[in-house]
Amino acid sequence: MKTTNSTQKITGLALGVSALLAPLSVLAHESADHGSSSLSLAAAGGSGSSFLRVDPSLNLRLTHGTDAVADGLEVGGHDPNDEGFNFQGFELGANIYGGEHLRGFVNANIFKPDGEEFEAEFEEGFIKFVNLPGNLELRAGRMLVRFGDQNAKHQHAFDFTNTNLGNIRFLGEEGLAIEGGEISWLVPTGIDDILSISFGDGVPHEEGEEEESGGVDAEEALPINNIIAARYQARFGANDFNRFQVGASYITGDNGFDRTTDIYGADVTYSWRENGLERGGKQFRWRTEWIGRDVETAGGSFDDNTFNTSLLWEFAESWEAGLRYDWVEGEGDLELNKRYRISSSMTKRFDLGDDFIGLIRVQYDHDDTNGQGADDTVWLQFGFDWGRAEIR
Repeated sequence: MKTTNSTQKITGLALGVSALLAPLSVLAHESADHGSSSLSLAAAGGSGSSFLRVDPSLNLRLTHGTDAVADGLEVGGHDPNDEGFNFQGFELGANIYGGEHLRGFVNANIFKPDGEEFEAEFEEGFIKFVNLPGNLELRAGRMLVRFGDQNAKHQHAFDFTNTNLGNIRFLGEEGLAIEGGEISWLVPTGIDDILSISFGDGVPHEEGEEEESGGVDAEEALPINNIIAARYQARFGANDFNRFQVGASYITGDNGFDRTTDIYGADVTYSWRENGLERGGKQFRWRTEWIGRDVETAGGSFDDNTFNTSLLWEFAESWEAGLRYDWVEGEGDLELNKRYRISSSMTKRFDLGDDFIGLIRVQYDHDDTNGQGADDTVWLQFGFDWGRAEIR
């Protein structure tokens, strides 16, 4: 039965992506102006002159663990959690460019959770209008909400093998995605800053089995419908070598208790680059984030918090060492334990040419949960990324 369901999901995913491109016919030639990873498209029945460019991308993450994550511990939807081999995900994506104003992005993920059958998920698919009057941009479709440092990123863009603990508990195992719209204002302050407001309903995911850490009740605390999200982000620096990014985020929405959940966040990133804006050289990044939430339930309300900070040091060409500290507050009403995790990693990237990057990462996690004791795991991750950075 699982095989049939998985096949139906992957087939449905392929049909969905095909439907997005059905009105178009691929001219099947490489664009000399934009490299080997671009395809030119023209309207079906048209004259053949290209008016739309599609940049496809492929991303793969495979992980081997020396020990399984302890039962009852929350993990991200595509985080490795089994001893031995974990097929975290094979992502198929595409950036879409149409003239001066039209952009788009689609992304799908094929993965194998808990050593079971392969499954597939259509993660994002939106169109975006840019260069509009008043420094405005518009997005519509299915999109990851702009919240904090990590939620709007896909798994292959994470700096560590697994998801930050606060994102799992406050935004869901798969992250928070909505089907709706978004308006962004490129604030004319002279620095690189943007204010985005989005609205819509959450994308439903299949419910897992109820676990000791809270199960269904914990899921019901998440915002589900009538979601409004806002984020302000600014990048600035005194020079090209030392830069800062600061962000403030807010989400409100109807939760599973038919009440309201409010989530707040603030994050700051400091980066230093030996060569400034030029490529190469040593690099250092320090990211810190706090998230808090207020949850109304049928029997009252509660609030809790989370904090994470990470250091990333590229000490040699394509060699990066990482250190992360995660902490989430416990919540007795939902049987959610206080938890902290320390992660250390070493990542080596290989430039294979033509927008093709290979990756090997070793990561050690020390996980300590109030009431369950400590858990130690070593992950060995392999992967590759082909294509350009995705449109956001």
